[in-house]
Amino acid sequence: MSRGELGGRLGLSPATTTRTVRPLIEAGLIEERPPVEASGPGRPTRLLAVVAGSATVAGVKLTADRLYAVLTDPLGEVLAGESLPLTETDPDSVTVLIASVVTGLAERSGRRPDAIGISLGAAVVGRRTVVVASFLGWRDVPLAAMVSEATGLPCAVANDVRAFAYAEAWFGAGRGKDPFAMVTLGAGIGCGVVVAGEVVSGAQGAAGSVGHLPVDPSGPSCEIGHPGCARALASTSGILRAAARHLGCQAQELSLDLLLSPDMRRNDGVDDVLRRAALAVGRVVGTLIAYVDPELVVVSGEGVAVVETYREAFEKEVGGLRHWAAAPAPVLLRPFEFDEWARGAAALALDQWTVVAGGR
Repeated sequence: MSRGELGGRLGLSPATTTRTVRPLIEAGLIEERPPVEASGPGRPTRLLAVVAGSATVAGVKLTADRLYAVLTDPLGEVLAGESLPLTETDPDSVTVLIASVVTGLAERSGRRPDAIGISLGAAVVGRRTVVVASFLGWRDVPLAAMVSEATGLPCAVANDVRAFAYAEAWFGAGRGKDPFAMVTLGAGIGCGVVVAGEVVSGAQGAAGSVGHLPVDPSGPSCEIGHPGCARALASTSGILRAAARHLGCQAQELSLDLLLSPDMRRNDGVDDVLRRAALAVGRVVGTLIAYVDPELVVVSGEGVAVVETYREAFEKEVGGLRHWAAAPAPVLLRPFEFDEWARGAAALALDQWTVVAGGR
């Protein structure tokens, strides 16, 4: 953007904007692009842009059994990636693996990262401490400090859904949308909300924990006994368990892809399970829209195919929760890959980099 637009965004005078930008250009963090011819009278406009090669950051996404890692530049472009199994899940072993993977990516790409971001399905406080990560059996783990000590790099840690939403707000579909919201469907049901470019984390790092919200009192219970919650109806495990009961088999024998096949959906019980899942997601998204009034909602995760297949039912449910005077909020359904989640973690690392770079 131009100096004038940047100054307007930051509330700075032209002189202050120039004084602020000059040292960033001299440090090689920002560059001036060739002039753009003005559409009317006046001098051509010179645009400012972040230098793609000015930094490299690492992003790591942890699941129950796997680690996904990427290196990106400050514009969110992925430079290298890696995926490895988590054979040992204690904090010390995971820290060692993270350090090893980041070192390997740096050697492959020839670019040493300036900071590391880590995301996982957990409650995280202060981007430093994992308060609870049930799937790993962790409580009160100072993961950021452990990784920083092992690598010598600044580190930030966050809930995976909120990190994903943060990256989408900066580099993806949510860019320029305020507020912006993301709902993810998979092993759990998660939500991230970005307001004025910042992810809402909450006092205990648990904002967006919508998985156990009741959406259908007549629905099945989740694994901890909540009747008709979003997780029971629309998580991958909830869908597979419910379908297995109808089919008289074990949930381990099924997959979402199998259930969504035309032959399977001809089974009334399976069709009902999938439709109720889409309706449950519609209620979560519709309620989110009613509370936050976002410019855009992105729904992603491995379960998004269920919503795509039953999109009419999903949209009807979302619309039914909208205030009569409110305009419909756009909802984008998009597939995902786990390296996208790692890219979300890399966006956290960019925050760490800007603090360090600014300190210099």
